[in-house]
Amino acid sequence: MKVSGRSKAWNGIACELGSEFKAGNTYSFAAAVLQASGEAEEIRLSLQYKDNTGTVNYAHIASASAADKTWTKLENTSYTIPEGAEELLLYIETADKTCDLYIDDVKTGTEGCKFDITTGGGKVGEIKAPQRAEGVDISWIDPSKPMVAISFDDGTRDATQEKRIIDALNENGFHATFFYVGNWISSPDTVRYAYQSGHEVANHTTTHPYLTQKSASEIRSEFDQTDAKLKSIIGAEPSKLMRLPYLQSNATVQQTLYDVPLISCAIDTGDWNKASKDQIVNTIKTNMNNGSLKNAIVLCHENYSTTASAMEEVLPYLKAQGWQVVTISEMFAVNGKELKGGQIYKRC
Repeated sequence: MKVSGRSKAWNGIACELGSEFKAGNTYSFAAAVLQASGEAEEIRLSLQYKDNTGTVNYAHIASASAADKTWTKLENTSYTIPEGAEELLLYIETADKTCDLYIDDVKTGTEGCKFDITTGGGKVGEIKAPQRAEGVDISWIDPSKPMVAISFDDGTRDATQEKRIIDALNENGFHATFFYVGNWISSPDTVRYAYQSGHEVANHTTTHPYLTQKSASEIRSEFDQTDAKLKSIIGAEPSKLMRLPYLQSNATVQQTLYDVPLISCAIDTGDWNKASKDQIVNTIKTNMNNGSLKNAIVLCHENYSTTASAMEEVLPYLKAQGWQVVTISEMFAVNGKELKGGQIYKRC
């Protein structure tokens, strides 16, 4: 059985335990499970029950760290159902992620039974890796926690600084959107590194012109050339988002790029205007404290050491405060919002 569409880690699959299961008695439980989040994830076999006051309680029967795309056995050969427990439900759920689960078999028995179901016998067919672009993977995001989309412009004119930024994001388990100017990409390997690390690779035109001074055909060419170049570099469709150069647009731009969501920003860190590392950090912290950082698109650039140093400081701070840094597409997807072509976005 495949379990999908989960919005919370504790959303799982349950079956009712019949009258043969008695409170105070000891039993064996086992299940074959598989997950495909891209990394190891703890999966749990749990018991939901009501006590003699009618209160719903939860107890963990067994848990295991399940490697990606690997059948794993959950098992406890000596679990005692709590005294007074009624309305017993056996649950399979995850500890943290909302990834899809595959359940091949669940077996129960008297105390001391061991079941040979470690590998599972069910065939799940092709399990695709998390998709980007139209199929945004949001399984790692907790929608109950605050989030922000910090984005980075211009491309790999200084690949050293961009790699520092990517590494800082990776170390904190965060994602970001990188907007590339086609003619400024000096390190295709760094673009691939960003994509392979789970970040969003997006378009910032080919020459970074004032689009408001261009014809419709020139505007279209600015997008299409870089879209093709990014596809050739990462070997997949890049994001269809485009950062507006100089954050400028007009009716011709919006009508020409009718199929491209146009990205501005709600918060500008000013790194392009010689903001120091501390000023960049303080801009983000101030907006966090006044509430305007939530669901905002933040503008940064990839080519400054001050920006890289700021990210190395502020990202672990945001994580410690319970925040999540996500891509623009992830932020809209997890909030159930659509990014529409020809529309300008500053926040979700």
